[in-house]
Amino acid sequence: MQIKITPHISIRKKGPFLNEAIDLTWVADLLRGVQQGRSLQSAADSLNISYRTLWNRLKAVEKTLGCSLLLSIKGHGSTLTAAAATLLKIVDDVEKEYQSINEVQEDRFQIRLDSLENHEKKKWIICASNDPLLEEAVLQSNLFDLQTMGSGQSLEQLISGVANLAGFHVPDDESIQGVRERLSLQGIQAYPVMKRTQGLMVQKGNPLKILKLTDLARPEVRFINRQKGAGTRLLLDKLLESQQLPAKKIRGYQREEFTHSAVATAILAGTADVGLGLKSVALEHNLDFLSLGDETYFLAMSPQMVKRSAVSELIRVLRKEAKKMPGYQEVKLRNTLKAS
Repeated sequence: MQIKITPHISIRKKGPFLNEAIDLTWVADLLRGVQQGRSLQSAADSLNISYRTLWNRLKAVEKTLGCSLLLSIKGHGSTLTAAAATLLKIVDDVEKEYQSINEVQEDRFQIRLDSLENHEKKKWIICASNDPLLEEAVLQSNLFDLQTMGSGQSLEQLISGVANLAGFHVPDDESIQGVRERLSLQGIQAYPVMKRTQGLMVQKGNPLKILKLTDLARPEVRFINRQKGAGTRLLLDKLLESQQLPAKKIRGYQREEFTHSAVATAILAGTADVGLGLKSVALEHNLDFLSLGDETYFLAMSPQMVKRSAVSELIRVLRKEAKKMPGYQEVKLRNTLKAS
């Protein structure tokens, strides 16, 4: 459950016998609906009420106010009168003025509401791109339910409200800026947690002498890919584009696995010669590794979620293990993680 606080604005005429107030918040929604669709019918559709009901309510409001709110022009729909524009400006100004105050109150009340839940039994859902350190950290805790999927799908699950946290990685700074902008529109923040080294995993001794990305196009080389939507797949496609290497020239580009370990296992079993994956996974499976660069792994969540002690502890564990694990580096958060 998430608390949302919005101002409710109403007015009433002065007089000893008039007690009925005019709901300006509702009137503003009506006027915005007319502005967007240029008709009273479009406003009725946006408010999910019948045209007749809306018409009757509009006339009652106009009678109480003593002025018209809409000007209808035959064949051209409806427009707002000067009085309507003034009322709408009043509501917009009040809502803007109280927005920052309401956000502070929402955060405060959300923490109190969340404290009513039994945190020992509650499992927070993490939809995340495959990562061995994250999997191990979640195993150490009984507070999270980890669901592995591609970076893009993980973020979609978070935005839609299915997940409480999303783990994802992007190939460069340009990509994360675009992701941050989209997430900020949903009130979601992305926190850098650790850096990982990605590269080509090959059989021990590198028998095919695969030394660079363009070697993937050699006809005798069998490649194994990650699934569409995976951050590693996105990294590969960007690298191929930068080298002007068409994917159709790579034997096995269409063959997909869903984890770094699955790719490494296929190479170890001899059913593939090379795949893109993590340095730590290559070392774990005793494979040779050719580095293609470092990337940052992020956890995305709401500002309320990052204040939870369980989430703070999860990030602390990930940062601690990243300092010790080959192929990883620690990333210090700029944001202070405050436990609740």
